[in-house]
Amino acid sequence: MDKLEAMQRFVLVAQFGSFTKAADALGLPKSSISSAVQGLEKSLGTRLFHRSTRSITLTQDGETYLPQCQTLLAELDAIGSQFQRNPDDVRGVLRVDMPSHFATTVVIPHLADFIENYPNIRLKISSADYRVDPIKEGIDCVIRVGELDDSSLIARPLTQYQYRSLNCVSPNYAEKFGIPQTLAELANHKLIEYSHTLGNLDAQFEYMEDGKVKQESMPSNLAVNGTDAYLDACLSGLGIAQIPTIGVENLIEEGLLIKVLPQYEAEPMPVSLLYPSRRQPPKRLIVFMDWLQSIMIKNHKG
Repeated sequence: MDKLEAMQRFVLVAQFGSFTKAADALGLPKSSISSAVQGLEKSLGTRLFHRSTRSITLTQDGETYLPQCQTLLAELDAIGSQFQRNPDDVRGVLRVDMPSHFATTVVIPHLADFIENYPNIRLKISSADYRVDPIKEGIDCVIRVGELDDSSLIARPLTQYQYRSLNCVSPNYAEKFGIPQTLAELANHKLIEYSHTLGNLDAQFEYMEDGKVKQESMPSNLAVNGTDAYLDACLSGLGIAQIPTIGVENLIEEGLLIKVLPQYEAEPMPVSLLYPSRRQPPKRLIVFMDWLQSIMIKNHKG
């Protein structure tokens, strides 16, 4: 068997954590996947998986070999796609991760246009609302709203503008608890926390003053780590939320949310697309990045 094909099957087994699921994904018998991995192990002179009757896990050598395989396969894929100029020639599976609220308000409403232009790209969108590892999880790119952590990923800003966050409450919250007029009054209100980690730190209302980021401690009964849950909690009257303007301005116009303390907005946030470092990304990733950037610019102008 071709070694590159064996490497592809090894990567699938590692991503699925199962020989059976990898075989199902390729429409092949399980034995062909197993023999491919065994042949690869023999050529390398090491075991790539710990096998048991219930599960398989990567060995230490397997953990080392996996990202190397993924990088090599991605490079070969990119080389093969770089000369695709006809949209119908751009094909393959593109795996993208993004915050759930971003997916439902920015990407999905415009996706029909992208699919019409690139009918042979198969998009797989995940909305994990946690910091996925693109290399380990086989994700081609991730969308992140906010400041970026240092990483080996290549970052591409999707717009030169940064998105404001609006302090919002629902009408029923305002009717029950009133609307704060000063920072001091926040002590009598509830903040809905948004955090990837759901740690034990006190809830903080973030705001800008004199060009500096400041925080005000607030009472809180609820913390969430999903963007849709965050918005829904605010709409349900569970407290004050600091929500990016993306997809929320229409809710304010419709009277479903009310802006509060507009003079104390949180620090504006950049929106970036990140992808694993490689010399030449595949054409399907390039056209998706260009399309999404155009959508972001149009949304901002609109």
